[in-house]
Amino acid sequence: MRVLVTGGAGFIGSHVLDSAAAAGLTPCCFDRRASPFHPPGEIETVLGDLLDPAQLRAAMEGCDAVVHLAASADVGAVVREPAAAERLNASGTLCVLEAARAAGVAHVVYASTIWVYSDCAAEQVDEREQLGLPGHLYTATKLAGEMYCRSYAELYGLRTTILRFGIPYGPRARAAAVVPSMVERALGGEPLTIAGDGAQSRRFVYVEDLADGVVRALERPGDGCRVYNLVGDRDVSIRAVAETVCEVVGDGEITYVPARAADFGGVAVSGERAADELGWRPQTSFEEGVRRYVAWRLEQQQEEPALAPARLGARLLSATVRLAVPLLLMTALLGTLVAYLLVVGTVDVDLEPGASVLTIAAVLTLAGALTLETGRRLRGVLLHGLWIVAATYLLSLALPWTRHRFGISRGDALTVLVGLSGAALAVALTALVQGVRHRRAAAPAAAPGD
Repeated sequence: MRVLVTGGAGFIGSHVLDSAAAAGLTPCCFDRRASPFHPPGEIETVLGDLLDPAQLRAAMEGCDAVVHLAASADVGAVVREPAAAERLNASGTLCVLEAARAAGVAHVVYASTIWVYSDCAAEQVDEREQLGLPGHLYTATKLAGEMYCRSYAELYGLRTTILRFGIPYGPRARAAAVVPSMVERALGGEPLTIAGDGAQSRRFVYVEDLADGVVRALERPGDGCRVYNLVGDRDVSIRAVAETVCEVVGDGEITYVPARAADFGGVAVSGERAADELGWRPQTSFEEGVRRYVAWRLEQQQEEPALAPARLGARLLSATVRLAVPLLLMTALLGTLVAYLLVVGTVDVDLEPGASVLTIAAVLTLAGALTLETGRRLRGVLLHGLWIVAATYLLSLALPWTRHRFGISRGDALTVLVGLSGAALAVALTALVQGVRHRRAAAPAAAPGD
């Protein structure tokens, strides 16, 4: 069975790829980046945009099933950028379903969340519970995806499975999630912060157990749309999470801050249907899962100091090569043209070198930074052109024969070099910051980090 996994480069997705391969399936990762958790070539990968129907359909050709995990899953990010979250979570799910229908895919597994129970009056719920109108936008977007799955099953006969995930944790988790953030603080000797009184509870689920449940759902019998809760075997309060982290790490202090708006207080979510029909039960206790995560994180910390200089060097080298090639070409062309005009006497220039250098250095820095921020499309192309022209002019002023022709002093030449160095540093730092932002934004997950 060939399975396309959207969001396969993320926390949960990377584990689903592993579980699918271990089960004898042929997984294919669909994401905006290749999985950082797999060596190049180990997992078939298609880079693409979830909101591009043509890319999705092409990626699904020859697939028997799709596991749709890609989502805006950080609740804080959803609050900050609601329109972007709606496009990815709701419209993105519709794009996946439509592409699957067009490509003849037989089965779509959709990752939802137990947050859909956050507005239910009952204290104990299962998949038959009547869901209330959502108070949180994140819940609304995930429920929209569920409704699309039901509609495609009814209207087009597309078999869909909705998996309502408990709160996932474990190795590869993004740092903003509740368990990783507490572990990070505890390892750094900082107090652990709890929103509210900490009594709100969650059904946590260890990520490797969760991935196993996703793979089992791929083989469920029957048609139509079916819903399953994939949750841990007991409720764990946020206060208990903090206490467990302190116990595993060995030390820590707990502090309390005001509760968040529309927070999920927690209900007891049953996972019996998944046990009965999929044969799935969680195998990892919460305490054991935290110990495994802490052990993994400590291993990562030991590797990071050695890898950081290499990663930084590679990133700066890549940015340098990317900018240097067009810059050198443009310098050669314009330099040749200027030299010719000077020789034939067509050009007669009288500059104020200091003012010119400082002005163009500022333009160079701004153009380079904006180009790295915008990246592609017409605006990026125009800014690249401005960057190349400005840099070429500065380099021309720094050359000995142009210094003599324009009457530039040694002090002015030094100003040119300082301006170039400052501009290059600004561009390099911008590239570094942009790379960090992209890495954080491009790490999809399928349930909120809480």
